[in-house]
Amino acid sequence: MPRPALAVFAGLVVVFASACGSSAATPGVGGTSGPAGATSGPAGTSSVTPGASSVAPGTSIQPGPSFAGDPELAAKFPKQVDGQPVTNVTTARFIDFISAFVTTPSADASTKAEIDAMRQTLSAIGIDLNTIVFGYGTATVNGSSVGIQALRIPGQDANKLIQNYLLFSSSNQGDTLSKETIGGKNVTVVRSSTGFASAWLYATGDIAWEVSTSSQDEAAAVFAALP
Repeated sequence: MPRPALAVFAGLVVVFASACGSSAATPGVGGTSGPAGATSGPAGTSSVTPGASSVAPGTSIQPGPSFAGDPELAAKFPKQVDGQPVTNVTTARFIDFISAFVTTPSADASTKAEIDAMRQTLSAIGIDLNTIVFGYGTATVNGSSVGIQALRIPGQDANKLIQNYLLFSSSNQGDTLSKETIGGKNVTVVRSSTGFASAWLYATGDIAWEVSTSSQDEAAAVFAALP
């Protein structure tokens, strides 16, 4: 099945991004998602301190987490795709994003082991995991929701992540990378041995983008809107 968010974060980002999109409020484009009832601040900021609760007295529903965010990455998300607004734009330091969704000791131990493995592999290609910023948003193309994910590595060429994609996808043996023009962008496509496109990747400056869809038409609409 498709593995969102640059196989570096396989099994982690897909869960956390889905949780973020379903549990957090829908802010205006460029802001960060905050707990229900909270007020979203300017692009990449939040009026709620990470970890703080805004649950009304007498209620038991817990809000989704909020993050301080990264204004520079948030500003790069398109305002519209295919004539529809991009929603649920959230940015956070990747480590903070992961930690916000770890709720049990067993999950904490499992996540720590995966983080340690990622840290070592990234270090080998000159990337410090602690510096990576994660971003997520949702586009609507032809009535379907399409995830837009981004990884920002401040001061580095994000192509480094894409070029080393296969280092992190050992569970998808047989995957190949090819260059294709999609939505006017020079995109790296990850395909299985049967030709199934599992990831659409594009780097610009210090940001690596991924579009979460198996449809080339949907991917093209998103890439056409990216900077």
